Amino acid sequence: MGMYEKGVVTVRIFGREYPIASDQNPEYVQKLADYVDRKMNAIAAAGDTFASGKVAVQACLDIADDLMRAKTETQQVIRSVHKTITSIAKLIEDRVAQRRLCSGVTENQKS
Repeated sequence: MGMYEKGVVTVRIFGREYPIASDQNPEYVQKLADYVDRKMNAIAAAGDTFASGKVAVQACLDIADDLMRAKTETQQVIRSVHKTITSIAKLIEDRVAQRRLCSGVTENQKS
């Protein structure tokens, strides 16, 4: 995200408006607020509590869970890519060594 001049974006979350001071793109801040709003409304719709504090805490936990799962998945992908790159590098090194060996045999046969 690029940095913007610090400003205030008013967002609506769970039926209330909040002025948010941010140096992020206002559309991005609104997108974040929409995500939080959807989480809170889904929790309220699924449960028997409408107490905004309890809903907010559950939404925070759900969002933290989303973040942790995404981080874990990203780490697994990075490990997999690293393993693949290492395997490819080894194949290339082996192939280069094999060609050098073959070209050395060819040179010796010419002598």
